[in-house]
Amino acid sequence: MMFVLARAADRQGRMDIERSNREQIEMLNQRGGRTLSIVDLIQAGTISVEMAAYALRATAQGASLLTGARPGGVGKTTLMAAILSFLPPDVPIVTVDGPGVVADALGRSPEDPVCYLVHEIGSGHWYGYLWGSDVGDFLSLIRGPARVASCLHADTLEELAGILCSAPLGVSPASLGRVGLILFMHADRGLRGVRRRVATFYEADGRGGHRCLFEWDAASDTFTQAGDLREPDQLGRYMDFIRRLVEDGEVHTPAVRRKIVGFYRRGKG
Repeated sequence: MMFVLARAADRQGRMDIERSNREQIEMLNQRGGRTLSIVDLIQAGTISVEMAAYALRATAQGASLLTGARPGGVGKTTLMAAILSFLPPDVPIVTVDGPGVVADALGRSPEDPVCYLVHEIGSGHWYGYLWGSDVGDFLSLIRGPARVASCLHADTLEELAGILCSAPLGVSPASLGRVGLILFMHADRGLRGVRRRVATFYEADGRGGHRCLFEWDAASDTFTQAGDLREPDQLGRYMDFIRRLVEDGEVHTPAVRRKIVGFYRRGKG
């Protein structure tokens, strides 16, 4: 009987995390309409299957995430939301709605997986925004099973580092180096309307820096591999899953998320 009750409690706990995470991701959608999924972005040419598979594997392995684009409306928040749907099912999202959340987290040793989410690293007085020295504290939350996710107005890795690691933010280079994935968005107007693309895709190099893995070529509108992929022989099942996800044609975020959870359940991430 106790075993049955424990399993029921565990199942209810997972359902609560999924429900809360879905709400936190939906709150990132400030422009109305349907929250776009990773399948939407692949179908639109924003990101490739291989890049999405690499992001899924990195997220499964605990990577933190930053997305960037200098202009507004390019899609950095949409991209962040889509990749947050890759989180393992036992990782709750905690939205940082004020510096107190960061201070409280810093005061405790991270024992369980968690993803601290800042809607934007920016000086605006909106829900989920963070600025000043609190940003340095936020990035320092990357430790143990804890990770972070956010976006900011920057087009390049150098510009991003210049913003984060200087006054008034004061992020340490070591904290920035622990961010597993950094992706930059670009938008321009083509013959078929606005093209939104992941322009560059970086991964932490394990030595305190980042290396570019994928780049977008505007002339040919194609993605190219810019660096050697880490453990490419272990990427296959992630690639297969993303391909099946796209082939199934389901784009709605809740349905896509259910398939991602099923992927984790079958393969343990």
